[in-house]
Amino acid sequence: GNGQGNGRDLSGFAERNAKALNDVRAETPRKLQWKRGELLGRGTFGQVYLGLNERSGKLFAVKQVGLSDDSFMDAKTLMTEITLMKDLDHRHIVRYLGTQIESEKNLFYIFLEYVPGGSIASMLGQFGIFNEALIQRYTHQIMQGVAYLHGKGIIHRDIKGANVLVNEQGVAKLADFGCSKQLQGLCSNTLEDSMNKTVSGSVPWMAPEVIKQSGYGRTSDVWSVGATVIEMATAHHPWPALSNNFAAIFEIANATTPPAIPGSLSEDGRDFLRRAMVIDPKARASSADLVDHPFLESGADDF
Repeated sequence: GNGQGNGRDLSGFAERNAKALNDVRAETPRKLQWKRGELLGRGTFGQVYLGLNERSGKLFAVKQVGLSDDSFMDAKTLMTEITLMKDLDHRHIVRYLGTQIESEKNLFYIFLEYVPGGSIASMLGQFGIFNEALIQRYTHQIMQGVAYLHGKGIIHRDIKGANVLVNEQGVAKLADFGCSKQLQGLCSNTLEDSMNKTVSGSVPWMAPEVIKQSGYGRTSDVWSVGATVIEMATAHHPWPALSNNFAAIFEIANATTPPAIPGSLSEDGRDFLRRAMVIDPKARASSADLVDHPFLESGADDF
């Protein structure tokens, strides 16, 4: 079927789901005793809560995913996401800790590293725009995470300030892999979805080719990093004149020039954005090209 709501045949779905769920169960530690705490936020798939390990006292984040029959995301997709995350080990990627399934409630839990500081988006809301030194520092860390993912053949697909978490030491970590799939992707983050789901919040960070649905490559992430630099420098997304999604989709898809570069940025910062935000994805710089860009160098000191 074309996946349009409830019209599709669910019998085959249930069988596929059962098999995939058994695969998931095989991965699931039954031993962990934990309690669910406050809602931390909503991810692409499901809510994210604070969790407490009742044995060790450690805190972690729990992504809770409902596995109802009409769920737009079946267990196979979930398995792909988990298999993907298990292999990732990088300072600037939120760490995957494990999974658990609660069959009676049809709930699936993904345990993740808890990053207490909040997101870049929430920090901008609290502290206002970042100075250039801080933008350089965070962008340097984000690009390291992105280059690591790209080296593993993974596209994040939803980079924006709300999906970059920062701990109390100032370490930035890419989060919400709900949409990162091995290149082609099983992701629900399509344009139709973005018209009627929370994913819509990502439209202004998306590269033109993504909105035109003419392909999604690694450099689509690079555009979104550029958009996040603009977000840090201005405390709003790169297309502030566009008030709604329909306007944004039309304007970005038909853009012949990239969004305005904030005047507050240095020449290095402007050069970084000119390379990251090229309309033609083939002419756009790759994450490997930009990870050593001079704009990022002064952000490299870690204390």
